[in-house]
Amino acid sequence: MWSEAKLTDHLAFMSKHEDDPARLGVDVLLLSTYDTDGAGKFTRQLEDSLRHLGYSTQVVCVRNRSGDDNTFGIIDRSPIRKLLYRLAEEVDRRLIRTKPDYAFIHHHSLSDRVVLGSAVWPRRCKLIICTFLSGMMSPQALLALRSHYGDPPVVFYGVDMNFFTGGCHYSRDCIRYITDCSGCPAVPEFFREKVALDFYRKKEAFKKISPLLAISSSSGHHQEMLQSAMFGATDVRKILMAVDDRLYGKYESVRDQLKRERSCRGRVLLIRSSAEPRKGCDLFINAIRAIEKDTPEIMEDITILAIGDQYIVDQLKDLGLDIYSPGYVAEDDELAKLYAVADVFLMTSLADGGPLMLAQSLMSGTRVISTDVGLARDLIHMPENGEILDAPSVFLLKSSILSFCARSDEKRLLARPKVREMALAQMSRTVYLEKLASLMREVLDN
Repeated sequence: MWSEAKLTDHLAFMSKHEDDPARLGVDVLLLSTYDTDGAGKFTRQLEDSLRHLGYSTQVVCVRNRSGDDNTFGIIDRSPIRKLLYRLAEEVDRRLIRTKPDYAFIHHHSLSDRVVLGSAVWPRRCKLIICTFLSGMMSPQALLALRSHYGDPPVVFYGVDMNFFTGGCHYSRDCIRYITDCSGCPAVPEFFREKVALDFYRKKEAFKKISPLLAISSSSGHHQEMLQSAMFGATDVRKILMAVDDRLYGKYESVRDQLKRERSCRGRVLLIRSSAEPRKGCDLFINAIRAIEKDTPEIMEDITILAIGDQYIVDQLKDLGLDIYSPGYVAEDDELAKLYAVADVFLMTSLADGGPLMLAQSLMSGTRVISTDVGLARDLIHMPENGEILDAPSVFLLKSSILSFCARSDEKRLLARPKVREMALAQMSRTVYLEKLASLMREVLDN
């Protein structure tokens, strides 16, 4: 680990890469480990919103997988470093066998020398926004980078817990992040001291950043931040995720046609299929099995729409149910059509910062049944647009599904416009841009 002074001295890219096309001055520098998947999509959405407000931006990540011209990967120009990074990830995965109940993903970051010696950094920036840093850079490298730019404000704005833990992204029932992340239950005993040390270094580094602002993306996330040892004394705000209201809700008038094209009949239950324990799909699987056993006639008028992996399909294949499983849906337009097809979205996560699917579903006019995590308390207003389960219980989920199925077709259709109307009031693009614009004026004016 380099000293802070040595890190600052190593920022040789200022003159070394003076003519590099990446070296433009920007208003906002966005740091994200990924530029695809969940964290990457969040970063790209944030970047698009900032540009809409008139701010120039640049995204720096580990590797540019999206192909976006304004995104620069730290190791993109070095095939050897790409290979070494992949090997390190694989070695860590095999050596440090983390418990699947916890989303402890990254055990290492790029070396400070690689990060600070890269040609990706812009000449200057007025604000640094960190959306995801695990597996990308150390806290010391972040301090050195900020020092080079004249100590601009830093905003931590993400959707999970990676900023304020020693390495996990969803801690489930563990609350050690409130103190020091010692004795981490997600990792083997031999690795726990490293987790606690990483937590300490992160905490000490963040103390040196002023002004520092943390943004939560849901009530659940907000409470975790306020309780954390990392951000407990920091200015923590909440800005709900934005949803493209021009896309989600677009296909309401052709619902019947879309259902026929996908052979979805009766009441359509939409769920995100995932073998990851955190997503809680076993709750749904066991609830469906209970319904099929006790009232099989109900299942005769239900189609299960499972997006994602094949876990739900594999677990329920012996029942011979109607299941439409398109796999992972990469195209937003197709996803919008599937929300229109669905009559209800079931969110069974046991720990989550969102999920975005909950917000997209409501914007599409599709009510939800959800566990009490993430955005649930922000967006669900019972009974108008959905239900929050009192506990992640198979019995409660089964009861909610049966109650929903008992509603008449007329009532379900009449409720859809109201569900969308409520979503528009909370998370339309217009509402989000107003809140983001207000935040940016405050941060940059100070």
